[in-house]
Amino acid sequence: MFPREASETPASGSPIVITGMGAVSALGVGASALWAAIEEGRDGIRPIERFSTEGFSVSLGGMVPGAAAGDVCVAFAAEAAREALAHAGLSIGAGGVSGSRVALVLGTSLGIHVDGLHLVAAEVARALEIAGPTVTISTACSSSTNAIGLGRDLLDAGLCDVALAGGTDELTPEIFAGFHALGLLCPSKCAPFSEPVGTTLGEGAGFLVLERGDEASARRARPLATLLGYGLSADAYHPTSPDPTGAGVARALRGALLDAGTDEAGVDYVNAHGTGTAANDAAEFRAIEQVFGARAARLPVSSTKSFLGHAQGAAGVLELIATLCGMARGKIPPTLHFDKARPRCPPDPVAGDRPRVTRVERAICNNSAFGGANAALVVGNTGMVTPRKLISELFVLGASAVGPHGMDLDALGEALAESVPLRRGAPAIAIERLIPTADGNGMDPASRFLSAAAALALADAGITLRGARRDRAGLFVGTTRASTQSEREFRDSIRERGLVRLSATAFTRMVLNASAGTCTKVCALKGPTTTLTSGEGSGLVALVYAAMHLSTRSDVDLLLAAGVDERVSLDPEVHEGEGAACLVLGKGPASSESRAVRLSGFALAGPGQAEEATRLAIRMAGLDARDVFVAPPVAPVLGPAPSIAALFACAFAVHSILRGTWEHVLVPEPGGTAAAAVVFSRKGAA
Repeated sequence: MFPREASETPASGSPIVITGMGAVSALGVGASALWAAIEEGRDGIRPIERFSTEGFSVSLGGMVPGAAAGDVCVAFAAEAAREALAHAGLSIGAGGVSGSRVALVLGTSLGIHVDGLHLVAAEVARALEIAGPTVTISTACSSSTNAIGLGRDLLDAGLCDVALAGGTDELTPEIFAGFHALGLLCPSKCAPFSEPVGTTLGEGAGFLVLERGDEASARRARPLATLLGYGLSADAYHPTSPDPTGAGVARALRGALLDAGTDEAGVDYVNAHGTGTAANDAAEFRAIEQVFGARAARLPVSSTKSFLGHAQGAAGVLELIATLCGMARGKIPPTLHFDKARPRCPPDPVAGDRPRVTRVERAICNNSAFGGANAALVVGNTGMVTPRKLISELFVLGASAVGPHGMDLDALGEALAESVPLRRGAPAIAIERLIPTADGNGMDPASRFLSAAAALALADAGITLRGARRDRAGLFVGTTRASTQSEREFRDSIRERGLVRLSATAFTRMVLNASAGTCTKVCALKGPTTTLTSGEGSGLVALVYAAMHLSTRSDVDLLLAAGVDERVSLDPEVHEGEGAACLVLGKGPASSESRAVRLSGFALAGPGQAEEATRLAIRMAGLDARDVFVAPPVAPVLGPAPSIAALFACAFAVHSILRGTWEHVLVPEPGGTAAAAVVFSRKGAA
């Protein structure tokens, strides 16, 4: 369990270790096949045969050999996950670890699969008999990197005993066409940091088994490495292009190093995102220079996308697996196809067609993504100890809800008191009035709702973000689908103009974290960011993740936890809720001076396990079930709104506590693939 004592209590002192790994990639099935190809200097990039590339200027892809047409994400993921469990010597169910104590954190960038992105993880969990918290991270190409970080947090919090974390993605015609429309694809094989410029898209899946070190030792498992730390950040710059200064990537790298309890001198190797595009490669190395200083001139920095192609949401975990395979053998994977160095290229890209013999004690892996979502991981050889974490008390500094009731929490309370369904959509929002620097042109409804909710919550907290404070304020979002309006525009462009000439602008909004990327830019939120889905209750799951992250980190002061939903149907007679809700979380003791509401308990459990999540949250709050008031359900008034209903209840609960209505309020959510519960308490309440 997460510590239940007062704030500043050490969390789990046991390091989180990696005991198994599995991979399906363009290099073949299995982690051993992946490394064998790297040892041989053999890439997995070949002409695409699964779908037609007629009319495109590019025809290459990093395709999984023998994979048939269709949605193969579940098959890729299940194959890689089974290998990881077998490698770790674990079985789930009878004779093995209880399925309810295994968490599944799956990263994917399937933005064009707009309905039920969480169902991929649900299918994998069902196939493997996993019954613990199941969460899908979708931050485009940094998804699986972030997923591994969340897996670590769930273990640290005691919410599972084993975390199966990784990612999966397939290369579809729509994704291929979207990257082609953006001009990001290379006509020949991807050559990061070299010529020609451009990336090669790929696919596949990879998973790691994460455990607490003492428990792995007790069952005599042999750890492969220690997961020392991770960092997240937002560029807050552009939907698809990285901040050219590299400042966003640098924040993620520094956050990972700080979390790992080491500095830049302790890192021996960087596995770069290294897509091969001009903008990404240059910005990434600028970030490395900022973080590593003079050491950047002699630090080995390579990109395994030259072997795998860009495996999208699975890129991070597959690249980490390549790094771990190399560390175990005293080798560094090279950058294949490197010929002529481009400007702002790493001085030592490990150019060549064979791994370099070099002992690596610690490595850092970096990934960046559409929406400006960056994530980095630090891994070390077994036996390394991670720093003990301090648990900070959390306070809710501000709250908001934008929906059919309007943008005022008093109006939400009146609607709940009347118990009459609000059969209308959210109001039109002039975002420029709330955020004078914002440009509402081209913003879809989801982005408007989320940005408005974030701005109102910050205003409610009396917070203006300026200077360095922006770097320490982040955004965690729960949602179920990409913007309905943007999805229609994307589909319409394909129907009217064909795949080759689809709308590049609409394509960039198809990733699940597109609205979060817009919000981080207009609200200047440059700290940790993520977007997740668990189906029903996604917003509340985002709040729990934000609470876990904020309470144990020293690189962030404020986290906005939000949920957003946009109407699906065009029929005004269909009763659907839409809008966004947001809570601003801060850490004590400074935060406690300006706000009277504590986030005193929070927990996640497996699907349908709302009672367990509630029990854990109440226990964390140090209360008895008889002490808490259960917040009234919002869904009957709001209408079907999978991501935001529970967060609307949270915003109303905070508002009511401040008005003196309640002392302790519980907001439970049975959820889709993860049940969640939180407890809010008036400061000083017994």
